[in-house]
This record gives sequence, C-alpha cells and structure tokens, in this order.
Amino acid sequence: MAIVSTTRPGVKRFIGVDFDLGSLRVAGPRYWAFVSLLFSLVALGVMAWGAALTEGGSVMAMRDDYPWGLWFANYMYYVGLSAGGLVVYASVHLFGAEQFKPLSRVAVLQAGVLVMLALLGIITDMERPARAVWMLLTPNPTSPFVYTGSAANIYMIICFIDLWILITGKGGEKLAFRMTLIALPFAIYLHTTTAFVLALNKSRELWNSAVMVPIFLTSATASGIALLLIVAYIMQHYRVLELTSSMFRSLATLLATVIIIDLFLLVVEMLTIYWPTAAKPGHTIRFSHFLTGEYAKFFLPVLVMGIIAFALLASRKNRHMPAIQITAAALYVVAIFLKRYSLMSMGFVVNPLGQYAPPYVPSLVEVLIALGLAALGVLMMTVAAKVLPLRVPEEEHEAEHRAAHTDAVAVGSLEAG
Repeated sequence: MAIVSTTRPGVKRFIGVDFDLGSLRVAGPRYWAFVSLLFSLVALGVMAWGAALTEGGSVMAMRDDYPWGLWFANYMYYVGLSAGGLVVYASVHLFGAEQFKPLSRVAVLQAGVLVMLALLGIITDMERPARAVWMLLTPNPTSPFVYTGSAANIYMIICFIDLWILITGKGGEKLAFRMTLIALPFAIYLHTTTAFVLALNKSRELWNSAVMVPIFLTSATASGIALLLIVAYIMQHYRVLELTSSMFRSLATLLATVIIIDLFLLVVEMLTIYWPTAAKPGHTIRFSHFLTGEYAKFFLPVLVMGIIAFALLASRKNRHMPAIQITAAALYVVAIFLKRYSLMSMGFVVNPLGQYAPPYVPSLVEVLIALGLAALGVLMMTVAAKVLPLRVPEEEHEAEHRAAHTDAVAVGSLEAG
C-alpha cells in the first residue's frame, strides 16, 4: 500500500484513509506536553515488563494464593469497557438511533483500542511470551481461555475493519450494517466466554454462579457507555467532534437504565448468597470477607458509587446537566474497576483447601506495567483525535435525515391512503 499525497496540505492518504499529519506540526505545547507524559508512562511500563522478563515471577506479587493478579482484573475491565462502544455503534445501524451517529467512529475506535489493551495485558503476564505460539498450535478445548482469547483477537480486528469502513465509506450503509451483524454476536461471545473463565471454575465457589454471565454483560455495558460519555465530552471540549445536548441526554438515559439493571443483578446475587433457605456456607463465608472483612474497602465502594451514579441520573430534571452526567459516568467507571478487582479476589479469598488469603496488593512492577498499558491506550486515542477523521461529515447526516424524512412521508401517505 502506497502513501499518497492529497490536495490538502499535510494530509497523506493510506489504505483509503486521510491521515492529517500536518495537524501534529501545528499542535500546541500543551498537547505535546501531554503526549510526552504518556510516552514517559509507556516507557516506564516497558522497563517494568523488561524486569519481569529478566527476573521472572519474583518481581510480581502473584503467588500460590493469587495465581492471577492485576493483569487479569484489567483484562476483564478492558474487555468490559469495550462493550459500550459497540452498543452505541450497533444501535445506530440496527435500531436507527441516529442521535449517536456522530459518535460512531469514536465508539468503534475506543472498543478496538480497549480490546487491544486487554490482549497486551495477557502478553505482559507471560514470562516467556514466545511460548504463546504453543497455545495456538495445541489449544486445550476444555480451557475457556482458548475461547475468550481467540474471541478478543477476532473482535479487535473486526473493530478496526469497522472503523476503516466508517471512515472510508466503502460499501456504504449496507456493508456497515452487515459488519454490525457480525460484530454484535462476537462482542456477546467475547463477554460471555470471559465470564465463563470464572463461572466454569467450580473449585472457586463465588465464581461458580449462573448469574456471573449476565452480571458481567451488564457491568461491561454500563462501564463502557460511561467511559464513552466521558470521552465524548473530552472530544467535544477539544473540538474534535460537535455533539448535541440531546445526544448526551440519550447516552445518559441509556447509562442510567443499564446501571439499575446491573445493580439489580448484584443485589439478587447477594440475596441468594445470604437467604437462609438458599445460602451455601462456602458462598456466605467467602462473601462476608467483602462486606465486613479486609476486602470490604474494595467492594463496598462499588455499591456506594453505583447507587450514587444511578441516583444522579435518575432525575429527569438533572440528567441533562453535563456536570451530573460526567460525575455519574466517572463514578461508575471507577466502581466497575473496583468490582473487577473484587471479582478477581472473590475466587482466591479462600482457597480450595479452606485457607484464608489476605488481600492481594500488586507489586510496583505490576502497577507500572498496568499504567504503561493505560497510557498507551490514551496515547492512541490522543493521536487519533488529531490525525484521523473521526468527525462524521455533515452531508452524511443530512442525507440520512432526508432519507428518514422521505421514508416517514411515504409511510404517512400509505397510512392516509
């Protein structure tokens, strides 16, 4: 593929996409200071990963009691966050939610970047990454990791192909619609198989629950929409996108709806654990560590922040206010991270031999790797906001509005006739 110069100064075309490299040259010092900070964090993450590769597991806090650590909590978190982008994108093509159309490119980009971060987290946990090839050559069909790992890879590729289609317009609305029909089942498959990594593990009692899959899906969707709402405000603030207040109100309404479903499922699970005639001793003992024990500092904020986030968005009077929307979204993004951390810990708080394990605290190396990956994701979004054409052209909106208006008039005429 050749890089082609366009008539616009500083814009290069590659694989049909116009990259506005000239905008980087005229970017202000604050932009480059932020990019430099992100590069520094990424470099620290790479150095920390280098330490893990050379020193082995001794620089990690993961031990026998906690064979999975921060990387796994982040894997669940990033995979979940990617759901919000797809929900918004799919709702445009499947349900005609045209108010989300200006956000579609950013939504797909966000989903692809987040799944990529989840996959990179798995690689950084491997002390011998080259051996991952054996997983591909000799997959174990009884391991859920085979399914969630392959689904994440395919889903990431689908997201970036979707983004290319949306930007170039190749195939028009018909191809975009068909890609949505492919992407949506894959997204559900990805989140389901990720939840099955926990739910199918019968030796870890709190994971082995039938409600694990639906609660994983609702948490993923809610946190993903919340993050997308925050990203949308940032993009609008820096004039990358022009978005309407009605779009934000619709997104906030959707977020409030999913939050209350997510909280409802969590309360149902807790009632099942503690109901006298339904409680299983193993579940009750383990969950009590998260309500009153050492783990409560991770789990109780999930409930508190979740309820506050919903309460803020529940009122129609306040839901349209940007400060309310951003506060509620930020609360739920943080709440779901703590929820993933707690979820990971629930399987290890008491081992299969009945021995209690104190809370896992990641080592500095693990934290730096996680920060480096997060910085890489923000860096990609920051550069993409400058370089990629993320704004949906106005004529595309107008054409769709005209088509929708024509269809409405035609339907009205038929009904009148």
